[in-house]
Amino acid sequence: MRRLILLLIAAFGLALPAGALALRSSPGDGTLVVDNALGSVTVRARGGIIGHFDQGQLIVEDPNEADGKSPVVYGAEQVRDVGPKTTVYSGDDVRFRMTGGAYRVQVQALGIDISAVGRGSAVLDGSGFRDRQTGRYSVNGSPFQKMPATPTKVNIGQPQAAQQHESKDSTK
Repeated sequence: MRRLILLLIAAFGLALPAGALALRSSPGDGTLVVDNALGSVTVRARGGIIGHFDQGQLIVEDPNEADGKSPVVYGAEQVRDVGPKTTVYSGDDVRFRMTGGAYRVQVQALGIDISAVGRGSAVLDGSGFRDRQTGRYSVNGSPFQKMPATPTKVNIGQPQAAQQHESKDSTK
C-alpha cells in the first residue's frame, strides 16, 4: 500500500510541472493550492486548474466552451451530463485539468489536491470532518492554513479593476 501511494505521489508530481507550463498567469492573477483535503472545494475562476482526488465527485460547469480547452478528466468511473454545460464525474483516483477560459469546478471528495492560477473565488468547506485532519490550503502565496470547518470564501488574485488601479498608483 505504501509503495502504491508513493507511486501515485510521484506520478502526480511529474504531472504538475507539465500542467504548470499550460497555465499562463497574467498580471493580477493569484493562486489556490489545496493539499490532501476532505470536504468540498468550489472554484469559480478564469484561468487554469489541475487537480486530483482519492474518492468522490467532480462537477464541472464550462459556461463558454469556446474560451479555453475542453475539460480533461481521467479515472472517472461514472460520467453524467446534467445540463448542456455541466458534467458530473465520480469515482476513485480521479485527475482533472481545465486550462484557459472561465469555469466552475466543485469537488466533493476525500484526498483533494488542487492547483489553480487565475482570478476568481473559491469556497472551502471541511465541515463534516471535524474529528479528522481535513487538509490544508494556501491562497495567493500565503502560508498554508487548515481547511476551514465552515464554508469559507476566498478570493484568488485581484479583480481586474483593483489590478488596474494598483498599476496607476505605482506610476506616481
